[in-house]
Amino acid sequence: MGQRIISSRQREILGLIETEGVQYIEDLARRYDLTTQTIRRDINALCDLGHARRFHGGVDLPVEGSNISLNARAQLNRRAKRLIARRVAADIGAEATVFLGIGSTVQFVADALRDHQGLTVITNNIHVALSLCDAPSVEVHLTGGLLRHDDRDVVGTDVIRFIEKFYATHAVVGAGALSPLTGLMDFSYSEAQITNALLENSQTKFLAADVSKWTRTASVRVAPFSKLTRFYTDRLPGEASAANALAESGLEVVTCSEETT
Repeated sequence: MGQRIISSRQREILGLIETEGVQYIEDLARRYDLTTQTIRRDINALCDLGHARRFHGGVDLPVEGSNISLNARAQLNRRAKRLIARRVAADIGAEATVFLGIGSTVQFVADALRDHQGLTVITNNIHVALSLCDAPSVEVHLTGGLLRHDDRDVVGTDVIRFIEKFYATHAVVGAGALSPLTGLMDFSYSEAQITNALLENSQTKFLAADVSKWTRTASVRVAPFSKLTRFYTDRLPGEASAANALAESGLEVVTCSEETT
């Protein structure tokens, strides 16, 4: 059976849950000028696919502390992720050796790198490998390890051992969540270990993450902002704590828009 496609309205509702948190059926019905029954059908479809979790009167993300599936994440903030990816790719020259980590934003970066000449990519991200497998000027090294079906990536100690065989000119990583106090956060220890290995074995370290990551809560520390070279995002949140934390870390922030890309 083919993969079930969500509608544009359902994708928008996912984006609202991701960026604003809990959404209520009555509010969504008013927002879209639809009946509550229609909104319930949208919510039921998202929940049946594992993208969201219903409760009486509303919907939110799946169980706290877990990530939603990669397919769901790829639907969220697509325009912002494409802008971020194009700018990241523009800052990676030909003949570079690049680590591409896990996550949907990094997947968009891979798409933007397809025409780079003489590129060597090392990744544990299945979607990255698939995106680049027919790019003739890009050499792709895919790690071994344990396949995670929902995330379309590979984890485990074999991944870290493979990464340590290389020293990359660039690492491009994402994050499950961002915190002014602790920096990069993720949802599992295995993800955090791999991201750290990418950062430790690279010269220039790029973080690619849209503004929604500041609203998420993850339990595993990955790295402080000071460990990174540059942060690419669509915009910073309104709270001053995020901007202050980034300024204190010395991390260069690149805000990506149509003009900058």
